[in-house]
Amino acid sequence: MKRTFLNITRSRQKNRIKGYYLSHLYQGQSFYGRAFNYLCYRVLVLAAAFIFFLYFTEGEHILFVFITAVSVLVIYHLAALYITNKKLEYVKREVGERLAQEEFSVRVNSMEKESFVIFIQDLLTNIGEFSQVEITEHLESEGIDLIAKYQGELVAIQCHSLAGENAVESRSARELSKAMSRRKYDKGIIISTTDFRDDTSYFCNLIREKRRIILLGQKELIQMAKDAGKYPREEEIKDLLLKKIEHQARTFQGARQRVFAKPRLMPYFLYGTVLLIFGLLIDLSPKYLYYFGAGGLYLLGVIGIVFTFKDNKGITNSGWQDKL
Repeated sequence: MKRTFLNITRSRQKNRIKGYYLSHLYQGQSFYGRAFNYLCYRVLVLAAAFIFFLYFTEGEHILFVFITAVSVLVIYHLAALYITNKKLEYVKREVGERLAQEEFSVRVNSMEKESFVIFIQDLLTNIGEFSQVEITEHLESEGIDLIAKYQGELVAIQCHSLAGENAVESRSARELSKAMSRRKYDKGIIISTTDFRDDTSYFCNLIREKRRIILLGQKELIQMAKDAGKYPREEEIKDLLLKKIEHQARTFQGARQRVFAKPRLMPYFLYGTVLLIFGLLIDLSPKYLYYFGAGGLYLLGVIGIVFTFKDNKGITNSGWQDKL
């Protein structure tokens, strides 16, 4: 019983995650909207291929024309499936990386200065190129938070846990440079959770011949966290995604979702009009195929409008008394 429950839970989670990726891929379009367009495009391809081959065979060999049209439909379906899978893989990577970056930023931004310095110490210790990473409380007033050896060379490290649009000011680099001059250090590193002001980069380039200060911003910190195994893992990202999905479900609970996306309605009327004009201009029998196809597309467009503009019932907020 327990195993069955776990299997059902995993299956539901997998389907919800896949649905979220598909919703992201199709820009928020609902499942019914995607299914509707899936069917319509394939019907349109089949009808277009059938009419095209019927025209060039002058209405003869109907069975051959139908088989050829089905073959075109199969080729279209396989090509569309391949492209969709490639796009879905890209969406998975993009969404996963964005969630991981958001979670990593939340973690480091919630740290106090001391905790962040300890985190950087642990991070550098787990990177092979660094060794003997030590916290220097007695040098903190001089702008040095850590001392480490990088490939055998002694390095002074300054840490900044910032958020939002805040960036490391040039005075921090000047403070580190003075401390390096007093302590005879040739290399320094400033690590920040955000980025650096232009004058900070300018100052570091200006003193490059005397003392080298390397600036490591958000991108470099994320890469270092990945190398050190301190970045959110796949299971954590999956859990974050499930939380996001559940939050969206709670937010929109009770609201009726629109079945058809508005931007997808216009093509049905456009394709129907093109097919109708094509049937009127081309002298080919039977003409009812054109009219039937155009009428079907118009009908799909009308159905889409009905579902799109149908009055939605608002969210009904029940009081706590109702729940009791």
